[in-house]
Amino acid sequence: MTQRTWLAAIFLATLNAAMCWRILLPGVIPYRESIERGYAYFGKLFAANPDYLSWNPLQYCGIPMHYTYLPLLPYVDALLLWIMPGADATSVHRAVCGVALFLTPAAFFLFARETGGRSKPAFWAALALTFLSPLYLLIGAIRTDRGFMDVPWRVQTLIKYGEGPHTAGLLLMLVALIAVHRTARTPGAGWQIAAAVGLAATVLTNWVAGLALAFCVLMLLAVHFPDPEFRVKRVLLAGLIGYGLAAFWLTPSFVFQMFFNWPKDAFDYQLAGKERIALATWVTLLILIRLVFWRFSKNTYLCWITLCLVTFGLPVTLFYSSGINIFPEARRYALEYEMFLLLVYVEAARILLSQPRRRWRYTGVFLVYTSLLVITPRTASFLTNRVDKWVLTPKENTPEYRSAAALQDLKPTGRVHVSGGTRFRLNSWFPIEQTGGVFETGLRTRVTQDLAYQIRTDLSFSEGLEAEESIVLMRALGVEYVVVHGAESKEYYRDYKNPAKFEGRLEKVWSQDGDSIYRLPSFRIAHLVKSGELPAHTVTLRDYRPWAKYVAAQLDPQRPALQFRWIDARHARVDGQLPKDFQVAFAVPWDPNWRASSGGRPVAVKASPVGLMVTESMPVDSAGLDLTFEPSLEERACAGLSIATALGCMISWFRRRR
Repeated sequence: MTQRTWLAAIFLATLNAAMCWRILLPGVIPYRESIERGYAYFGKLFAANPDYLSWNPLQYCGIPMHYTYLPLLPYVDALLLWIMPGADATSVHRAVCGVALFLTPAAFFLFARETGGRSKPAFWAALALTFLSPLYLLIGAIRTDRGFMDVPWRVQTLIKYGEGPHTAGLLLMLVALIAVHRTARTPGAGWQIAAAVGLAATVLTNWVAGLALAFCVLMLLAVHFPDPEFRVKRVLLAGLIGYGLAAFWLTPSFVFQMFFNWPKDAFDYQLAGKERIALATWVTLLILIRLVFWRFSKNTYLCWITLCLVTFGLPVTLFYSSGINIFPEARRYALEYEMFLLLVYVEAARILLSQPRRRWRYTGVFLVYTSLLVITPRTASFLTNRVDKWVLTPKENTPEYRSAAALQDLKPTGRVHVSGGTRFRLNSWFPIEQTGGVFETGLRTRVTQDLAYQIRTDLSFSEGLEAEESIVLMRALGVEYVVVHGAESKEYYRDYKNPAKFEGRLEKVWSQDGDSIYRLPSFRIAHLVKSGELPAHTVTLRDYRPWAKYVAAQLDPQRPALQFRWIDARHARVDGQLPKDFQVAFAVPWDPNWRASSGGRPVAVKASPVGLMVTESMPVDSAGLDLTFEPSLEERACAGLSIATALGCMISWFRRRR
């Protein structure tokens, strides 16, 4: 690439930074539904404990660190928090994502320049991406969701919803596509390694961007498969190397878990009749487009970006127009749809303007001037009004922080049950164990969500006993404090159907502006049970009695009380008498990496019917139990594969340099 190309890219990045620099400022953004603090918590978590093969006790009653979230962005945040230990985790996270937002139009320009081969159309497309969002004109729901700041949709998704991982993933996706396109046409190991690193980095940042990258590469292969100058084998080999680099995290078990949890987290997605018809239509349309372009073999760039446009555009349009998801969370690919829509529009205008026939050139001129008439008012509004409406407030002025700070002052030794926006933000401020969390796709059991939903919504099993039932369910999860946001609360999500149900039934230890904290006495993380006292299923089947029996065993004064404590991220200890033939039940999700021993003798642990951890019956009377979380053979092997792949890449790189 020439010096002018790089100068144009620097100009685009500087322009975007100059227009959106307020994103980098500390404070709470004006939109209350953002979950950016949930993502910021990941960085704080890995800064405190970088061992990704250990246990994270802070969310969902416990989850492996490995399954908490994809690692690249959290580790970048963690690195900056190590360098600046006093910095606010959310400010650091937002700054990283803001820089990615500024760089995306520059990467978009370089991507269009690399794949399209022309600088001017690529530059105009990148300017369009900087200033406008055609989706506001095409999709009414997105136009309505624009909010009070007239900014492009890619900026809005970051500041309104906190989609930082997707923002960073888009940048990496464009860089990866540049490297993939270059390695297919350039011999040597350099670009192939770069493509592998780009592919791995994108997938290790965000699932949505990773799947979008897979779609783009698949369409690229479909377009260039007959081209002898496009080396498909090099692209496939780059993909294999990329997986080798990412295998330490993307183990087969991890990928399997994500794949089967994803539809549940996507509002219980199901491939039903309408979805199947839409999926078949989508695939058929892509095949037809490829066949149509078969006659125009020289215009592979237009064919590729058109295929990508339909790949993302049809699922997004169907979701917003008819509520049909071709695949889970199809709406989230609106950013990719917008990118390729701009590329197709600019390329179509270029082709029309370059035609020898006057009528085609006039059509191109009409497209250009129509676009300018439409976008000029929107761009002017973006440049003149957005600054005045970007008001950041200190976190101390938010109801979520006040509730979280009150919990910290109470110094809980058990878990807390919080809901709404507080559960997203709590751990970005304080390391307090809670029953909820941020990212649910890595969970092996959904019992914590089932019980939390029951507690909030009061789908009662016994009329008039909603509070008593909720207390039992919270005891089953080891809850010491519960936060309730009432009707007068300023919290955005006030999701308790009956926020006053604990009044007079639990001790209220704090209250302010409609937010209250109640205490549950005699909580237990571990307790003794007998055969038949374990709940057979979660509350979703509307059978309350097994949980009542389980908690009655927990509170039985005739049984020895057990004290549970964490020693570090891989070890825990249970103190107390463990009589023969009793089992130890934990308010901790089971994982196959847990090991238990008592007095140096191994004790088998397993999953209860609802997925919580429980030991086998104690063979003899014992005093205490030690728990150890050990990485599996699969995880060690995949880590070894990543190390070997990285070493191989470095050796190939140095050989190429020599």
